[in-house]
Amino acid sequence: MAIDEFEGIPDCVLSEVMHTFRKIYHKREDHCLHSLLLVGVSTIAELIISSASPFNITEELQIPYFTEEEVKGLINQYVVESNQVFENNVIKTLYDNTQGQPGLVCALCSYLVEKLATNRHQPVTMEHYYRAEHHFLTERFDKNIINIVQKARKKRNFMLKLLFDEEPLPFSIHEPDIAWLYANGVIDKNNGKTDILVPLYKKVLITAFRPSINGETKHYINSPDETINQYLTSDNELNINALLEEYRAYIRRRGFRAFDTEHLKEAAWHYSLDGFINFFIQRLGGQTYVEVPSGRGRTDIMIRYQGGSDIIETKVYSDNTYFKRGKGQLVEYLKSEGLSEGYYVVFSNIHTEKDELFSEELIQGKRIHTHIIPTKFEQPSRLPMLNELKLTESEKIANNMLKMETFSIEQISQATGVKRDRIKQLSVQ
Repeated sequence: MAIDEFEGIPDCVLSEVMHTFRKIYHKREDHCLHSLLLVGVSTIAELIISSASPFNITEELQIPYFTEEEVKGLINQYVVESNQVFENNVIKTLYDNTQGQPGLVCALCSYLVEKLATNRHQPVTMEHYYRAEHHFLTERFDKNIINIVQKARKKRNFMLKLLFDEEPLPFSIHEPDIAWLYANGVIDKNNGKTDILVPLYKKVLITAFRPSINGETKHYINSPDETINQYLTSDNELNINALLEEYRAYIRRRGFRAFDTEHLKEAAWHYSLDGFINFFIQRLGGQTYVEVPSGRGRTDIMIRYQGGSDIIETKVYSDNTYFKRGKGQLVEYLKSEGLSEGYYVVFSNIHTEKDELFSEELIQGKRIHTHIIPTKFEQPSRLPMLNELKLTESEKIANNMLKMETFSIEQISQATGVKRDRIKQLSVQ
């Protein structure tokens, strides 16, 4: 017997179903069932962990992912049959984002040629791929993607740490969150570390965990004289540096309120920048895409505008060594994308407004624009009271007398020596 999509069985009846199979096994002379094949994205280990497994002997068969050559071969078969070509960078990008996951490879290719690049006389381009990726990130009812998101939501805090924290997490099946997420196909081990092996799944989770509009957008524009056109050059190209300078000014104005640190923690800084950039780029007619190049604690924002691309790499400052290493990572990424310049945004709890917060440099022929965003803010309740708001001992007495509502201003002034004008000020505070 084979049961497909086995993980779809509700948890409330799973144990009963499994023990039914166990009873059949014990009375196998009365049944014709000799073997049982469960097909799904979860592992048999999850059934065993839940103490519901009826199995004495189990064997797990994993469908291997396509290699890059196999993905090329699969697409070339389509090209031969249809005479519609794929640009080489589309095939590479498709493999890089799926890592050859069979279901995703086939689904993406199908959507590209059946919904987007429908003219067989025209090639499948990167523009088509970006549109397909956006569809899979925000609109696609794909059972594998939905399963990944649903399972990850149950361990949201752990997943945010995995996605955004700088330090790698050692893989151990004895750690409850890791064991559960691994058994449900969300995470895997990678050189002894915990990781999400399929980049498209990382992007889906970052998109799924993105907070809804929380009221911050009304603070993005600080003056009625501001227009979004100030972020365009005279040649109608994006002025990313100007946009990032305005982001730093926004953070300076809003302080800790710019970050949802209570709910997002490690991801707060990324979602803050992502929301700000996306707000303006969409209004300019462009699109933003989250990228997840290799390297812990890194996420990039790719901006597409009028056929061109810009990359903003984001990182949290830990020390000068990692700070410099991030520049090198950005240089390599720019090389792979064929871009001449990139933007490096670093959130720092160490730097202050007195430090140099913007710099430009040429590294291996690539121009790097570095923007440091100070993030050390005091909560309003912890801020020192301004001198003009502090009360003298006499004023404190006067203030208390005012609260009693039994003394006139003249009586309070005579009793405390505080001038009547000052008492009037206290009465309206």
